[in-house]
Amino acid sequence: MKRYLYLALLAGMLFVMNSCITEPEYPHYEPWLCSINANGTGFRKIKKSPFNTPGLADIYMTKDNRIIFYGERLWISDTDTIRIEQITPDNLTLTRIPPRLSQSPDGSKLYFAADKNIYQLSYPDYQLTQLTNQSTRWLRNPIVSDLGNYITYSSNGFGYPTKETEYSYWMNLNTGQSGIIPSPDTLTYNPSYSETEGFVYYERAGVFRSRLDGSDRETVDDLGGCGMPYNMFSISNDQRYIVHSMLQSYNDYFVRIFDKVNSSGVNLPVKSLNSFRILGKLSQEANIIYYISPGYPEELWVRDLDTGEGRKLVAKGMNIVECYMLAPTWDGSRVYFYANIPGR
Repeated sequence: MKRYLYLALLAGMLFVMNSCITEPEYPHYEPWLCSINANGTGFRKIKKSPFNTPGLADIYMTKDNRIIFYGERLWISDTDTIRIEQITPDNLTLTRIPPRLSQSPDGSKLYFAADKNIYQLSYPDYQLTQLTNQSTRWLRNPIVSDLGNYITYSSNGFGYPTKETEYSYWMNLNTGQSGIIPSPDTLTYNPSYSETEGFVYYERAGVFRSRLDGSDRETVDDLGGCGMPYNMFSISNDQRYIVHSMLQSYNDYFVRIFDKVNSSGVNLPVKSLNSFRILGKLSQEANIIYYISPGYPEELWVRDLDTGEGRKLVAKGMNIVECYMLAPTWDGSRVYFYANIPGR
C-alpha cells in the first residue's frame, strides 16, 4: 500500500515539475525610440528609455534630420547615436497643452509656447527671442504660415464672469505687428494662416476660414472640429489638404483628411493619448501622413494623400503594444516613433 502511495506522490511531483518547465514565457516589452522607412524596410531600435528629458510629451524632426525632444525644455540629438543636448534655458517651462513645435519653411526658426508667451529659437545657433509679452492669458499653439512670414496662435483665459475663452491672433514676423482675428465664436482653435491664399483656417465645430481681419468668413469642412488646441492639426505644404480630428464618440477619434480641391474628406481611426495629443502627423514637405491605429497590438500606418494609398508598416520585432509619439522626416520617407515594443 505504501508503495502505491509513494508512486502516486512521485507522479504528482513529476506533473507539477513538468507544468513549471512548460509554462509559456510571456513577451517582455520595453519603451524604445525606433524608426522605419515608409516602404516598411529599415526598422531600427535606436535607444531604450529613459532619455533624461523631463516631461517628454512629443518628438519632432528638423529639416536636416535631427530629432527634437519636446518636454519641459527642448533637447536635440543626432539619430545615429542619441546624445541629448538641451537647447532652451532652464528658466523656461514649455507649454504642453498642446506640445506644439512649429518650424519655418527653411527650417531655420523654431516656434513654441512657454510660460504664457510665444518664443522663437533660431536653428542651428539657438538664439532665443521672446515674441510676445503676456502675463495674464496663456498664449499657446503657435503655427508658422506657409511662406514663413507670419505665425498664428491662440490664448486661453476667462472672460466675465467666468466664461472660458480661446481667442486667435496673428503676428507679422518681419514687422512685429500683431492683432486678434475677429470671430463670432469665443472659442476658436488651431489657427493656421495661408499667405498663398490670404486666409486663416481654424477649428470650432468644423473647420472655418476668414481673412486676418475676420472678413469673408465661411465654412470649409462641416465635419470634425474640436474643443481644445492639439498638435495634429496641419495644412499640407501645397495648401491642398487639411489634417484635423473628428470625435465620433467618447475617446473614439479619427484623423480627418480634407481635400480642399474636391471638397471631400476621408476618416481614419487614430489613437489619442488625450484631447490635445492625437497620434497622427503630416510630413512638413510631402503629402504623406503617419498615424497610429488603435487596438491591440497598435498599428503604425503611412498614407499618401495624393494617391489615397495606405500601408501598415510591419517588421520583425516591431509589435507595438503602446505608442506614445511619432515624428516623420520632412520628406516623409521615414518616421521615428517612441513605443513599447518587445525588448528581447
